[in-house]
Amino acid sequence: MDLLNIGVIAKSLKENERRVPIHPGQLTWIPEEIRKHLTFEHGYGVPFGFNNSRLAGLCGRLADREQILKESDIVLISKPLLKDFQSIKENGIHWGWAHVVQQEDLAQVAIDNKLTLITWESMNTSTPSGRLSHIFYKNNEIAGYAGVMHALSLTGSDGHYGPRRKAVVIHFGSVSHGAIHALQGRGIHDIYVYVVNPIAMVINQVPGVFYRQIIKDDADQLYVQNPDGSEQPFIDDLSEADIIVNGIMQDTDNPLTFVHENEINRLKPGTLIIDISCDEGMGFSFAKPTTFENPMFMVGDIHYYAVDHTPSYLWNSATWEISKSLIPFLPTVMQGPDAWDKDEVIRQAIEIRSGKVLNEKILNFQKRAAEYPHEFRD
Repeated sequence: MDLLNIGVIAKSLKENERRVPIHPGQLTWIPEEIRKHLTFEHGYGVPFGFNNSRLAGLCGRLADREQILKESDIVLISKPLLKDFQSIKENGIHWGWAHVVQQEDLAQVAIDNKLTLITWESMNTSTPSGRLSHIFYKNNEIAGYAGVMHALSLTGSDGHYGPRRKAVVIHFGSVSHGAIHALQGRGIHDIYVYVVNPIAMVINQVPGVFYRQIIKDDADQLYVQNPDGSEQPFIDDLSEADIIVNGIMQDTDNPLTFVHENEINRLKPGTLIIDISCDEGMGFSFAKPTTFENPMFMVGDIHYYAVDHTPSYLWNSATWEISKSLIPFLPTVMQGPDAWDKDEVIRQAIEIRSGKVLNEKILNFQKRAAEYPHEFRD
């Protein structure tokens, strides 16, 4: 069987990003025929207790970063930056979290260099009931879990001790599940979850958690629909919360705004906003990603936390879960384009193919032409 070679990068250029695609502790799960087509960056296994000699015995070979980027058919980088994309060879393939919808510079390099992007964020499968399930949902759970744990530690807060705290969680996907686990684990049990779908459609509800539906009017205002049919502005409920966790992935074509500029003073002094699913300028008027070096800033009397890769707080556990989800797809991806087209998960995850943009959200958000080379529309 002819297989493409995969190069696996150890160190992301993104600050404090410590997750990697394949956990060395799972390499023996991979058939030897596949493993011999894997090249790992020198030092890849050291943080996990695998020195270079031990790692080399479990894969095809070790190489330096530049060599991997220039020579590999497929490059595995969890969180690439612009410099990474610029270093991948022409007609190369990147497999990882690309998030190019809102990053024009990354998209442009992929277009110009005829790259193929198989994006982790778009890898989904259908459940028997027809619902979409994200392949890396465990990583998303860790994002919510780790973000809450980190943010609470920064504010010196806990639910077992100190005043009783009320938490609002926006959305009920994997990120929110993880956030709820963390809140409950830290003794915070007065939790309200707000979703955009009718409550009857919310599956796997957590016992002891209250659920409410939010609806949007034509003026971009959000309202809460109560079980008795009454409604009130969403800001009324947010103003009663001590902790607000955002776990919703915004639709860039139709974003939701939870707190408008003129509503900030409605929030309690000392409110902690944990914006796990931060999109700059969306959700909150002041929304922008933060870093592990500067994870939080003040908006008046409000604490705002938005570290954009919180699973790195628990990097070893996150890597284990990512790797478990990724390994089953190695044979398909390594067999090349014909195999991709036969696998619905991989086919749907290709957002740019040989420089041609397939994801319409990229074209719409960046205002690009539909035809290659996808120039910007006036």
